[in-house]
Amino acid sequence: MAEPTPVTVVTREELRTFNPGTTTVEQLAQLPQFFNTFSSQRGSGTLFSAAGGSYLNLRNLGLQRTLILLDGSRLPPADKRGYVNVDMLPTGLLRSVDVVTGGASAAYGADALGGVVNYVLDREFEGLNISASTGTTEWGDGDRYNVDIAGGVRIGERLNIIGSFNSTEIDQIARVASDVQARTDWYRNTGHVTNPAWSPGSSVPQRITVDCVSPTTRSPGGMIWSRRNDSFSSRAPLTDFAFNGMVFTDDGQGVRQFIQAPIFAAPGAPGSTSTMGGDCSNPEYVQYQRGRNAVTGREVVNRSGFVAAQYQFTDKLTGFVQALQGRSESRQTNSLGGMTFRGGWHAKVFRDNAFLPDFIGEAMDEAGIDRFQVWKAEIPSDPRNLDYGHLEYGNFTTSTYSAGFDYDFDNGWALRASWQSGDSDRETGIINEQRVDRTYMALDAVRDPATGSIVCNVQLYNPTNQQLMDAVAGRLSSPGGVPGGTAGATTTEPLASPVGLDRSIETCTPLNLMGLATHTIAAKQYINTPKYGDGNVNQDFAEVLLTGDFREGGRYGPIGFAAGLTYREQDFDDQALPTEIDVLGPPLNAPQIGIRGIPPGYTAGSSNLHARSTVPNVIGGYDVWEWFGEVNVPVWESASGERALGVSVGVRQSDYSNIDDSLDSWKVGLEFLITEDLRMRVTRSGDIREATFSERFDTQSTGLNLNDPFINATYSTTQTAGGNPNLRPEKATTEVVGLVYQPRWAEGLSFSADHYDMRLRDSIGQLGAQRIVDECFAGNQVLCAQLRTDQGQISRIFNVFLNVAQARVKGVDYEIAYRMEPNFFSGGEAEALNFRVLAGYIIERSDTPFGSTVPTHLEGFRGNPELQTLATVNYRVGSWSAQLTHRYIDQMILRRTWTEGVHVDNNTIQSADYTNARVGYTQELDGGRSLSIFFDISNVFDDGPPLVAGSTQALDREYDIYGRRYNVTFRMDF
Repeated sequence: MAEPTPVTVVTREELRTFNPGTTTVEQLAQLPQFFNTFSSQRGSGTLFSAAGGSYLNLRNLGLQRTLILLDGSRLPPADKRGYVNVDMLPTGLLRSVDVVTGGASAAYGADALGGVVNYVLDREFEGLNISASTGTTEWGDGDRYNVDIAGGVRIGERLNIIGSFNSTEIDQIARVASDVQARTDWYRNTGHVTNPAWSPGSSVPQRITVDCVSPTTRSPGGMIWSRRNDSFSSRAPLTDFAFNGMVFTDDGQGVRQFIQAPIFAAPGAPGSTSTMGGDCSNPEYVQYQRGRNAVTGREVVNRSGFVAAQYQFTDKLTGFVQALQGRSESRQTNSLGGMTFRGGWHAKVFRDNAFLPDFIGEAMDEAGIDRFQVWKAEIPSDPRNLDYGHLEYGNFTTSTYSAGFDYDFDNGWALRASWQSGDSDRETGIINEQRVDRTYMALDAVRDPATGSIVCNVQLYNPTNQQLMDAVAGRLSSPGGVPGGTAGATTTEPLASPVGLDRSIETCTPLNLMGLATHTIAAKQYINTPKYGDGNVNQDFAEVLLTGDFREGGRYGPIGFAAGLTYREQDFDDQALPTEIDVLGPPLNAPQIGIRGIPPGYTAGSSNLHARSTVPNVIGGYDVWEWFGEVNVPVWESASGERALGVSVGVRQSDYSNIDDSLDSWKVGLEFLITEDLRMRVTRSGDIREATFSERFDTQSTGLNLNDPFINATYSTTQTAGGNPNLRPEKATTEVVGLVYQPRWAEGLSFSADHYDMRLRDSIGQLGAQRIVDECFAGNQVLCAQLRTDQGQISRIFNVFLNVAQARVKGVDYEIAYRMEPNFFSGGEAEALNFRVLAGYIIERSDTPFGSTVPTHLEGFRGNPELQTLATVNYRVGSWSAQLTHRYIDQMILRRTWTEGVHVDNNTIQSADYTNARVGYTQELDGGRSLSIFFDISNVFDDGPPLVAGSTQALDREYDIYGRRYNVTFRMDF
């Protein structure tokens, strides 16, 4: 009987044609079941997330809801988030990848809410296979080098050994905006601004889409703002300062008018979604884009080795051992990097600043102000200090060791027992990460009255360690805890200082923020110090599995049975380094000892001294016992003797050490023969997922733009995302109804369609900072406790994980395949032609937020295309072969809350098409050897991604941003 759960099987050879010369995760990401999949080249940040690895995401339900297996066994997660880094897996021995869509917790274990991806190895491989490839983009960057070596040998009659080595290297891609705009028609830094013709009640769209956007409230040289009460909102009233809204000249010695683009949204314009202007020739835009990377790809180095041995002790008893060791490295250097000075993170220039031009100081005296704000883009790099760029890296090392045995009983039953131990070490870091305390002490540059030299203001006070501690009396250190060091936080020691104690005051080097690259190399070196994050996850996993069938138990054939018991123990630790820096923070003002000018976005923000890079110190663990069983019963047999109806039932119970009650998952499957060519399969399952370590214990802070209904203003503030140890497990119910058609009149043709419907309950997530503020404004006092205010504005929002929502995913997966042996050419050469089309159509993808009964529909909106397809055609004649692969992504709506023609002129993300081509030649040699060469072109027509307005082209990972690429592969089989 066929398995009622739909499984998409992709062979290693098929994967190679999907996205030639890339890693398996980039190849699997082409399948329509995957959305928003991470690769080591196009991942996320380092200290803030799981950069440096590759992670699969089925149904766009989240990386943590996809279960990754190697030959049916769980792998240790890469970090506290529960993701498995698939870059480590032995692709040289890969036979196929099985993608099980829909819930599969009963059969495979907890966490399989989105499905299962099982990497299947060729355990019987004998011989030697060597594959080497290299490729580059049409731009001449992003060079790739891949080596796969796989071998297998049988020694005597009882011992079989297999092994593999895999190596991948990818050079960094860093294309600056001016080059990309000159050579492509898709990168335009597109954004939305208020339509100049719009007014309330008018029939024209409220917003229009413009190219080449840049902010109009800050500039690379620095924009001057003096606001009443020193507010940090762009809508706050201005003082009568003559230079408000003006920008510093490049040398910082003068000011000039800010040159507005022809179409712009002025600060506080009605309905504006951002403050920006659009004009490619505008000098402000050109300056803002100076040195900015538009298309980036991380440098990647992956190495992994695998070895396994199997020894047959007797005809019934076989033992096996295996070991896997891998390391994945990812890094990226950004020449800009560092902090952006705006909103709650602005810079202050005091009247006694040593770099302040005299005429501006005189104007300050006339206006009666002793300081003003500078809103600036990054502290930009120039040829003098590229060596001090913003280097981010993430390194993963994974090791697993396992051993076990198989025993075959006389009655055909089999027993397998195995044990696996594995650990993942994560090293992440930012070299030259900007320090907040050092930056603001360096910005407060004054002249020493004794010597006339320019020094940091704090150096005139030269406070002792005791004075530093007295300045923060009553504040507690909070390494990895609640930022701010408030009395209610989980803390252990009094805060020792408002700034770093690593000679930060003694070595302070004055920094000139006014102008473009007016700072010295010494100042840039001073304000940057390294920031690291180290994490480790250990997993021990043991399993006993009994399988067999009751041959006399069923009227229409044997009843299949499987039962097992597993034990899994996981523990982790995650810490920030250097410890002596991370125990301090946030940086605080202490004007009585010369420390001043640090804005509320930092003093009430991240609980460390580096810019918005909180990495909490957390530790935890749990263990779980699981027992499971599955029975497969033939119910009916057709007149021809085929099994026409079968039922399978599976159950699993999980007992977690950190949960009081046991958790149950289950599956009921039905497979029915309608006609001799047509089968139906039906599955209903109940699945579970336990909260990850990160969801339980993590605390991190990031910046965001907030619409504050209390004062009707938009400004930047800090969000603290926090873990919640009291989370309940997620639960899901999945129903799948499918048809499989394999006509006997057309051998080689098959068609399947599977309708799935998954409902997720108690989904673990966050309400979101904006919603917390909105509901507090509406009167929810519980959520008001999650807010902190400073100077009448919200300075920090605590956004903790909760069981906040329900979710539903409903759609249809299609597959059609045809394999045949045509006779297009004479001469007796063997021919083969086959094609395969995989398609995924989303009927519904919705979330029902906490406290609501009305679902929010996401299907067809950004990140959730209603239709994706992948089509491949392969033709082989004699020694020659050719393949074409085509991928289609349906058009989407950019923003769910906007109506095209009303809120915006264009709210559509256009569809995308990508075509890959391959030509290969294989020469058979003596002794069963062969030599093959393949030439691949990815993105044959050099199609760019669609324009995504409002995101400065920060595109989703489904789209190709690198353009046409070439790859050559050599392969030898012995």
